[in-house]
Amino acid sequence: MKLFSCECCNQPLFFENTRCESCDHAVGYLHEVTDLTALEPGMQEGTWLPLEHGYEHSPHRYCANHSYNACNWLLGPEESAGGTLCFACQFNRTIPDLQNTRNLERWRKIETAKHRLFHALIRFGLPLVSRQKDPENGLAFDFLEDAPDGSALS
Repeated sequence: MKLFSCECCNQPLFFENTRCESCDHAVGYLHEVTDLTALEPGMQEGTWLPLEHGYEHSPHRYCANHSYNACNWLLGPEESAGGTLCFACQFNRTIPDLQNTRNLERWRKIETAKHRLFHALIRFGLPLVSRQKDPENGLAFDFLEDAPDGSALS
């Protein structure tokens, strides 16, 4: 996995970082350029201005799954108008009951792996079409929890 760096202090950043360990800037992932970027607070509450060149004047929001510490991807203005989930999280069709802390912990691990997969697929230039956009052939993820007897529950 590629190492990233903070635009403010050049500290190395890892793919899952949400803050720079050195200068404490918030950071988020821009899937359009497959890069982590340092963020400055935007004018409106909940918005952030990426320091990535070309994005400095474009307010972004974190994915709704950021509130579960499961996603650090950003939504641009166009994406925010269409929903609250980032590009990668839009492919989730089913997630387990997150009130169960065991499910939440497992789901976070699965989300980390899925986001790394999406990062690679985007960098390879492979087409990614969700089930929402193509109900017959689109990709969807169903993350299920285990029943007490070991069988899958939704």
